Amino acid sequence: MAQRSEGRHEPRAMEAPVESGPPEPVGTGGERTLLPYGVTLSSSMAVLHPERTLEFLGFDHLAIRVADVRRAESFYHEFFEMDVVLRARRFEDNWEVLPSTFDYIEGLTSGYYPEIVQLRNGALALVLINGGRGAVLAEPRLGHVGLRVSPETLTALRGIALVRNFAVEEDARTAFRFTDPYGITWHLTTGSDGNQAGASS
Repeated sequence: MAQRSEGRHEPRAMEAPVESGPPEPVGTGGERTLLPYGVTLSSSMAVLHPERTLEFLGFDHLAIRVADVRRAESFYHEFFEMDVVLRARRFEDNWEVLPSTFDYIEGLTSGYYPEIVQLRNGALALVLINGGRGAVLAEPRLGHVGLRVSPETLTALRGIALVRNFAVEEDARTAFRFTDPYGITWHLTTGSDGNQAGASS
């Protein structure tokens, strides 16, 4: 007669862990979704496709209005380890690039002072617009978003903006700047040489 031991259980085989696949992307109807920030989806997974094809070549720069351009330049230069690419001011109908030896203390007394400062570190480029303390309180800090686009895309978006009567701030052969119905100003250029002239607020 086989003896039965009380309180003892035969060991059970270890079950292999169930491997879960990657979370389902946003918009596929699944229960799980990814957070909206930082998600990269292929165009084949889009829930709504555009009627036309536009070509955006890359992010060009982000323009920010600041109350004190000297302090803002110092902050972003140190915090993001950014190169100060240029300082410039309006001179008649053009932009004058200030010399690399420019001194802010002397500039305050002489009135020879930058209206914009551009900084860059890799893919991140900032254009600081010296709005003044009163202007910063009255206007949004985001000056505009700069994008590099193909010439065909610039032409197409220019036509749409003009037909819809959007506020246009710059209309040149290689650059176009307009404000959309939600108050965001977009600065479109077909090359990097349009940054300086189009960096105004």
